[in-house]
Amino acid sequence: MLKNIKQFSISKQKLVLLILEWSVGFRPAGSVWVLLLALRGFSLVEIGFAEAVFHVVSLCCELPSGLLADVLGRKWTLTASHVMFVLSTLLIVVSQGMVGVCLSLAISALGYNLESGTREAITYESMLQAGQGADYLKFSSLQHGVYRFSSGGAMLLAGATVFLGWRMAYLLDTGITLIGLVAALTITEPKRDAPGITLRTLPAALAETVREAWNLLRSDGVAVQIMVLNALVGVCATLTGFYLQEKVEAAVTIPALLGPALFALGLGGGLAGLLTGRLDRLSYPKAVVFTGGGVLLCALAARGTCLPVLMVSGLLAGLLDDSLELVSDKKLNDRFPSAQRATLISVSSMIFSVFMIPLSPLFGWWFS
Repeated sequence: MLKNIKQFSISKQKLVLLILEWSVGFRPAGSVWVLLLALRGFSLVEIGFAEAVFHVVSLCCELPSGLLADVLGRKWTLTASHVMFVLSTLLIVVSQGMVGVCLSLAISALGYNLESGTREAITYESMLQAGQGADYLKFSSLQHGVYRFSSGGAMLLAGATVFLGWRMAYLLDTGITLIGLVAALTITEPKRDAPGITLRTLPAALAETVREAWNLLRSDGVAVQIMVLNALVGVCATLTGFYLQEKVEAAVTIPALLGPALFALGLGGGLAGLLTGRLDRLSYPKAVVFTGGGVLLCALAARGTCLPVLMVSGLLAGLLDDSLELVSDKKLNDRFPSAQRATLISVSSMIFSVFMIPLSPLFGWWFS
């Protein structure tokens, strides 16, 4: 790994990290991909199958991508992630059917794999290097807010996105992902305890990272419980949000109101920072009961057709899930060593995918 020996500006680093959040969040086509596929004639069951393909790839590639981030470095892993995002959007532009859609989603999954764990690790280590470790949850909440409000802004353009057509919409997404790629290339690699890696030493370094990560998981049952519980709540909230897009589109009687309705639907996650401080003061089991119980009620209520109920369900599910995710992320980062941080966070994402694979088609049937 190339070591960056110069001091970096934490202000610049934060700005670049926020640009990355914006570039991932503000994707007009990607934010309403379920709706676009439905308008192309794909059924909700087919869409659920495509989502399952996404998570099969995610499950297979999550751990290797985390290993690469820990061994080869965060910056180049983030760069590779955004290359995958660009390829994914270009592929769906030329796709003609389900095979192309699934392949695009598979490449997108690899992009998210490479980003997952890497972004959290580089943020946490940058804050530590700058002596601002105590402010990690605050900045992480800001990152999350930028992502959610950017995603909500993309949803606000849903009507214009549909008017453009799915191909032009995905070309717009391609341009935005290119901005993220440039931002990833300008980020600074934080200093950390990691040996220089060559092709000859790479296999041994990967094996050592796996060994150390496995030993930590075996000895830290609390971390494993946090991963499992956070993933289960997250899956229920995420799938509820996905399928609410189609239900809200059907419930909105004035087409011009679709964008604002979907924008409002995504505001819950953007407001999660308002709840994280209070949630962090609860014991973790109590936080899970509070947020998980609320998400379950939202999923049940979202099966109806009343637009106000659908909106409130989506808002609350996003707020509760994202608040728990931020708190879980902080608790896990506090427990993970730097050398295996991205790998261990990737394990958490793998658990999310394990739940998503069977539950995606099931939720598609539930909301049909």
